[in-house]
Order: sequence, then C-alpha cells, then structure tokens
Amino acid sequence: MAESYFPDPTVFAGRWTDYAILLVLALLALLAILFFREQDKHDPDVHSPRLAWLRGGMYFCLAFTASWATGVFQVVTTGPLARAEQLADPVWIGFTLLCVSLMIWGYVYWWPKGTVTHGRPAYPVASGAFGVLWGLSAGQLQLSLYAVLEEFAFGRAVTAVLVYVLFAIFNLNFQLGWWDIKVSPPHNVREWNARKVLFAHNPFLIATLAYFTVYGNAAIFVLLQAAALAAAAIAMRFPPFWLPDGSQKVSRETALGI
Repeated sequence: MAESYFPDPTVFAGRWTDYAILLVLALLALLAILFFREQDKHDPDVHSPRLAWLRGGMYFCLAFTASWATGVFQVVTTGPLARAEQLADPVWIGFTLLCVSLMIWGYVYWWPKGTVTHGRPAYPVASGAFGVLWGLSAGQLQLSLYAVLEEFAFGRAVTAVLVYVLFAIFNLNFQLGWWDIKVSPPHNVREWNARKVLFAHNPFLIATLAYFTVYGNAAIFVLLQAAALAAAAIAMRFPPFWLPDGSQKVSRETALGI
C-alpha cells in the first residue's frame, strides 16, 4: 500500500498553522456579519462586487479550514516546494513544465478567448488578488478531498481518479448553480463553455492531479491552481470590492452563457 501524502486528521497542537486557522475563522465570522449587514442593500438580480468579495471570502475561509482539518494546509505551508532529487530529475522537470505550459495555454490564452467583460474596467491587481485566493482555495479543496479518500487506502491511482470525478461533479454544479451567479460577474460565451472544459479545465486538472499523485508536490499543485484562476479573474475583469453594483442583470441563464 502506498504511503499517504497527508497526515491523519488534525487536532489543535499549538503550531503556527493552528493559530493561523483561528484567525481565518475569526475572519469568516467578520465577513459573515458584514454580509448579512450588506445583502439587503443590493438588488439580488444585479452583480454586486461588494457582495461577491464577501461571498468569495467566506468560501475561501471555509476552504482553508477544510484544508487545515485534513492536514493539507500543514503540508502545503511547511513542506518543501520540491525535493533535491526531484530538482535533479529531468522527468520531474519536464512534467512540471508541462503543467505550467497547460496553465498558460488554458488560462492565459484559451480561456480568455471565450470570455467577455461587458465593458468592465480593468483592475488587474485587484482581480489577480481575488483569483489567487480563489485558486489557493480550489487547490486546497481538491487536496482535502484527496486526503479524505486516502483514508480508504484505495491506492494512489484510484484515489486520483475518484478525486477527478467527484471534484468535477462538484465544481460543475457549484460553478453553474452558485459561483457564476452570486460571485463571478457575467463573463461566459455559451458556445465556448464546452470548449473551455475540453481544452482548458480538463487537460490542466488531469495533468496537475497526475503530477501530484506521482510526485506529491502539494505546494506546487496549489500554486498552479492559484496562477490559473488569477489569470481567469484578470481575463474576466473581476471587479474590485469598492466599485458600485453593475447594471447588467445576472441569472442562471447568463451563468451558462450569453
């Protein structure tokens, strides 16, 4: 049986990572209070940057907490980025470059081709910051699912396949049913939705998940997700929280494409 990449589920042990999550939980409580104070001030059918950041922030806090509870946060933040033997391995270097190339192809080139901004102004620093948090959260959630499935001792290949299938099902419903309606501003082009999945999301997810399964580089996996979603947030011109609400109506239909 393959050795697990992640430790047993976490208990509080006084480490800096434990105190960091206490701060994350405090932030979650603050964001929840702000959200409930703000939500009635905004038209629910119009995209609100302020509510989007509050909703996104609460999701990020929950993702980081799940990562801590499954031991992923500790591995990502305290483990080595890469081991010395990997840095001397041309196959590892090639696989790493392949993942980076798929990220650039999928999210710097291909994904923006099927994305519209509806005239939103560009704020690349703010948009990129949101995207980094989005990607750090998504990457840790995937690894948290991997850590949970490791407990069943299926073997790494089976665990990876299960993570891919389960996360793909979750993400499809999460994106179309909530995220692209309540958090992301309208940005999809209907005829590009399947192309994004086939030629950006799937190749990148398969390659990075295989990369992690073979080599166990948790931090690199999460950083790749952060880079991908930072590029996506910049491409859609995700609005900063200080901008006023938009004028375009948001609905399930616009989440699926225009």
